[in-house]
Amino acid sequence: MEFNRKEPARGTGKPARSSAALTVASLGLATDALVYGMAVPVLPKLASEHGTRPLGVGLMFAVYAGALVAATPAAGLWVDRRGNRRPLLAGVAGLVAATVLFAFVRDPALLIVARALQGAAAGVVWTAGLALVAATHSPQERGKAMGVALSSFAVGTLVGPPLGGLLADWLDPRAPFLLAAAIALADGVARWFLVPQDTVRERRGRLAEIRGRRGLVQVVVLTATGAALIAFLEPVLPLHLFTTENAGPGAVGVVFGVAGVAAAVAPPLAGAALRRVAPGPVAAAGCLLAAVAMLALGGLHGVVPIAAGLAVVTIGASLVLTPTVTVMSEIAEERQPPAYGSVYALYTLAYTGGLTVAPLGAGWSMQSLGFDGATRVAAGVAVAVAALLLWGSRSRRRPAEPRAGTETPSGIHEST
Repeated sequence: MEFNRKEPARGTGKPARSSAALTVASLGLATDALVYGMAVPVLPKLASEHGTRPLGVGLMFAVYAGALVAATPAAGLWVDRRGNRRPLLAGVAGLVAATVLFAFVRDPALLIVARALQGAAAGVVWTAGLALVAATHSPQERGKAMGVALSSFAVGTLVGPPLGGLLADWLDPRAPFLLAAAIALADGVARWFLVPQDTVRERRGRLAEIRGRRGLVQVVVLTATGAALIAFLEPVLPLHLFTTENAGPGAVGVVFGVAGVAAAVAPPLAGAALRRVAPGPVAAAGCLLAAVAMLALGGLHGVVPIAAGLAVVTIGASLVLTPTVTVMSEIAEERQPPAYGSVYALYTLAYTGGLTVAPLGAGWSMQSLGFDGATRVAAGVAVAVAALLLWGSRSRRRPAEPRAGTETPSGIHEST
């Protein structure tokens, strides 16, 4: 069955189908982000109380992204061959199972298994959910629909950490995960009724389609760095707050909730900067801002100053990640038809790569050098990436050969 990409006729039910698909995808991404965020202030506490060292906590966070990467290609094949309904239902079942494990197991090895299951479920949901949106919306509507779905993910990211931490403080460490399991079950019911049996198979992009195109390295560097800046502090900052500030999961959740607010307001600021400055310098500024904030975090004391420092790190990460939209569009639209699928596949791999490496590096460096040393390591890497981006931006500037009769608005001659 093929969807007509033109304006749907009255009575066909296609607008309702598009709305249902967008609802399912948005709920799925919001639930995934909510459960992920609820675990941030609680899992490090549970793990450390049962003898897990910082490197082990870092592994617990890294395995989520590793499982997501491993599950995504298989989920793509599944969606291509069977449609979206079964993968979406299987993904929510995996998420429910993971949250139940979080609620009732305390063995560090089983917590890592639960975290891996959560990551695999996220890979299935992201792949099938976004494919469902793409399949049920025309190219003219697709960008707006994707934006709505991804905005729902931002809402889950904002609400998850404070909700999880406060529930753990007020009730019991199991409470956030039991609530998450109930929310995931409700999401599964919505998927059962809203996802049709005969969803469209959308041709998936392949990375070979964009091999050798200009800007690929920049996309990988920007995406992996932005993700790493966000993920670096997730396993180690809670441990630091637990031991030095005597903070509970509720306070940790609020700290990360403040960072979620910063993540919500920063992209428009980055977008405004991109109208005047090239992506490379904007991202380099974000790296430098995050580096300064990382160094400051190593010496800050008190929950409020630390929350402010984390918010600045998050703003810096947004300045790094937001330019990827511009660069990805340029790569995808270099040839026709645009290779959006290939570019987003690359984006997913780079982002999850940052999510995998950063927590491991954070756990190792905190275990070896302490929290202050870990933040110095992160700041040094961020400064190095900023230098690389600035060097790359300069190397791409080539003096134009004047050509008679052709001028830019500034009066400088351009060459073809």
